Amino acid sequence: MIDLAEIIIEEGLVQNGSIKQRETVRAIITNKKNEILMVYSTVFDDYTFPGGGIKENESHEDALNRELKEELGAKKITVIKPFGQTKELRYGVKGSDNVYLQTSYYYICEVHEFGSQELVGRELEHGLSPTWVLPEVALQKNESVLPNDLHQTKGLKTVLIRENCVLKTLKETKNA
Repeated sequence: MIDLAEIIIEEGLVQNGSIKQRETVRAIITNKKNEILMVYSTVFDDYTFPGGGIKENESHEDALNRELKEELGAKKITVIKPFGQTKELRYGVKGSDNVYLQTSYYYICEVHEFGSQELVGRELEHGLSPTWVLPEVALQKNESVLPNDLHQTKGLKTVLIRENCVLKTLKETKNA
């Protein structure tokens, strides 16, 4: 899989010991209007690609099916092809001093049927809702809120940087 950006390192990161590995999968779903299906957070006022962590002994496709069912209510998906990956060196999202090397794998997917979301944990807390949005609109919104305190919290500083790298690549690919 191709790298969509150079490694993203959380500002202020101090490595004191071992680095834990974390892998995630994320879906890129488009429609005929060139919009992308993203999850909008009412708490963070931003757009992120649907997806999340891969559980032990879970394939990328199984993780995508589980995560898209939770966040989008997707009942049946097809993984069309890999798009690329990003790497982040960051703190954990729970504010601990644990350092993670997170690799996020992005896949072009198609959803054939939607049902109800099945949000759990942080997904519920963050007020996630599936939203069709043009890549440039999502990028503009994310860039405008990036300096906000919530996005500058330890463990969250790299999230929008990562998503914006992917949005920029999609935009460039579309214009090529």
